[in-house]
Amino acid sequence: MSINSYIAKISVEKHDSKDQFLYDLDKTKSLCEIIHDICKICGMPISSVYGLKMIHTNVNDPTVDTYVSDQTYKNIKHNDCLKIVFSIEYILKSIIFPHINGTRDEPQREIAYDHLKKLAHDSVFIDELVAKQKHLEIVKTFTTDKTLKDEELLALLITICHLFLKGYHDNMSSDLLQRTIDIVRNQSNDVDNVQYALAILHKILINRNIEFIAWKEKIIREIPITCLVPYIRRDDGRKLQYGVLLLINTIIRLCKGDQKRHLIKEMNYTKNREDIYKYIIEEGDMDKKMEHELYVIQTYILSLYNEALNSEVSLNDNNVFKREEFELPEDDIKRLTLLLDFDEVRSSRNNSIENLLTYQQAERFSLASVVSDRSVDSRKSSTVCSPKMRHTSFNIDYENLTINYLTLEALRHYKDNHKKNYCQSQIEERVYEPGIFVTSEKVVKMLAKILDIGLDPPDSKKIFYQPIVFNSSAKNSFFLELFSRTMWLLSRTRREMKVSTIEDYPKLMRALKKQVKMVLNKRPLNFKELTTDMTNLNFDAVLKKWQEEKDAELKELLENHPCIKELREIYLKQNEQYLFQNRLKTLKTGENFHRYIDKKSMVKMFVKLSKNERELLIYDVPKDPNEMELKESINIANITHVAIGKNCKHSIICRSPALAFSIFINHSESQVNFAAQSIKIASIWTDGLNIITDKGRRSDLFSEELETLVEMDLKLQLIELQNVSIPKNPPPIPPLPKPVLPPKPEIVTRRERYSRRPPPEVPKQKN
Repeated sequence: MSINSYIAKISVEKHDSKDQFLYDLDKTKSLCEIIHDICKICGMPISSVYGLKMIHTNVNDPTVDTYVSDQTYKNIKHNDCLKIVFSIEYILKSIIFPHINGTRDEPQREIAYDHLKKLAHDSVFIDELVAKQKHLEIVKTFTTDKTLKDEELLALLITICHLFLKGYHDNMSSDLLQRTIDIVRNQSNDVDNVQYALAILHKILINRNIEFIAWKEKIIREIPITCLVPYIRRDDGRKLQYGVLLLINTIIRLCKGDQKRHLIKEMNYTKNREDIYKYIIEEGDMDKKMEHELYVIQTYILSLYNEALNSEVSLNDNNVFKREEFELPEDDIKRLTLLLDFDEVRSSRNNSIENLLTYQQAERFSLASVVSDRSVDSRKSSTVCSPKMRHTSFNIDYENLTINYLTLEALRHYKDNHKKNYCQSQIEERVYEPGIFVTSEKVVKMLAKILDIGLDPPDSKKIFYQPIVFNSSAKNSFFLELFSRTMWLLSRTRREMKVSTIEDYPKLMRALKKQVKMVLNKRPLNFKELTTDMTNLNFDAVLKKWQEEKDAELKELLENHPCIKELREIYLKQNEQYLFQNRLKTLKTGENFHRYIDKKSMVKMFVKLSKNERELLIYDVPKDPNEMELKESINIANITHVAIGKNCKHSIICRSPALAFSIFINHSESQVNFAAQSIKIASIWTDGLNIITDKGRRSDLFSEELETLVEMDLKLQLIELQNVSIPKNPPPIPPLPKPVLPPKPEIVTRRERYSRRPPPEVPKQKN
């Protein structure tokens, strides 16, 4: 490594001044030597009271306004800016600790706590504080001094919070926990103090050290939900609201069994959900962290449905419900009307079907022919056929059909609160099948999966929260109302897709799932907006969305997949050669141009490349095309430069500068000025001239055509891989096979060797 690599050219700001000077920081020296050298240059006494701070101008840099330590000074780069300041050791010894506890000098005490508050965010300061065992004095002051002012208490809380953040929590007194809990429980405390107290409690709860098990139990026991929820109503601190939700979610995650269920039920109180909606969601301006915590609390609230979702009931169990409760009279099945709008108003349970389905004759069409016996013979494609032939491709055991209790409750809610739409769904399911119970079960499970019901712990990255979860009553819960609207949307989507056979049922459910996701991604604030969004979202929008996702996926694959990149390079070289040949072929065919002699004179000419690609032939263009005669021949080897567009002098005379180009012969000894009839012709000819003269420049048209050809080749190669996912990383190379060992030599004892000898031949006796 060269000597220059150890030198960082930086600027240094003088102590108590804005003046700066350039300095070559030598990283081979120690930090102490560098500080002494800088002090000497500034004319300051060489002393241990001085240190260096990084003062980057980039506010997004985490090293802004932080001390330089023996571990970090080697990371200093060119153009960084340092400042001479008092060292951490001097500040701790002379400014902070002599005055933070027990001093009567109020100005000095204020200065001490001000320094502590500013430096507590610096990780180098925290490391130095622990190295000198001064952090225990900070904790002692926090736990014992009951006369601290709000600003002083805040400085101590920030310091303790960063101690836990850095993992410095050994030998902490239990009084620290009690004091922190007391701060949270006291509603009159300053917002910033409560915010950092909540952060400390959260750091304790997520700590895996077994020493904190008792502390965690104490936090869960002494800080109930009722103590934390009031902080949500305070509109003077968005960070405070985030800290409250984070702590509540962490407490719920750590609890198990009945205790966890009790906490979730408490958060599900209408008042608590309304507070979250009113003071957090309705205010808006939330970052991703807040949205994630809302998703987590939503997942916990919706998990109350999990037990009902996983408990099944047989449709033949008359002790739970009567099947006739959900069925319609046979006469009304034949009276399917046009699609109804979703009924927002809760319908009376006493309304008869006769009254619900009374519409003008022009608005109805009869499906009597569909369900009649006569239609079975005339419409072989209909799913209305004999029971033996039903559902050959859709296996449903109607004799032992079960649904979960959540589906049962959702159906009852749909029937009791939106009876018109329920009747329509029931009639359609009787006509098109597979039936209201099967469809409802699938819709409930689909919604449960979309909303992550039963997922514990919730996804650590999702921000898929729904405002209506926090803005709905117990009677009209979000999930049950969403189910009702989804069933209505199913009827509309079925008509838009023209689904009439059971074979198309999976496609219908796939489209419905996409529609629900698209609607929920808009985060409607109330049920009216939810209905409006569903009404405005038709099947065409789903098809468009699918195509956009497919195109985006293909684009990502073509541009960023490592295997495709390698294939792209191959096709890039091949298609470049194809375009080269195309350009040369065009030049050999020839083209008519305008030739500018000067600003006032212009003639027509026909130009083409000779067959041997060594000369550019220029012809006059007379009135009779058959009488063209060669006027000029330019040797390709003499063309030294090709000017394009505004770089040509005659571009101001042309209709467009993009039509102009010139060739320079023997370094501007002479030149020929061209004006093409179109930009495409100009681009092709400039490409061809640059190719035959070995110039690297290519036109925008060349780049576009090359990209189009490469993309077409790649897509053709990927056709065979449709619906097959391509792994992002190549499979690992298997290890080399072990060398084949020669067979072990057979060990033969002397006895075995003797026994294997052939018996001696007995000589034949002569007769």
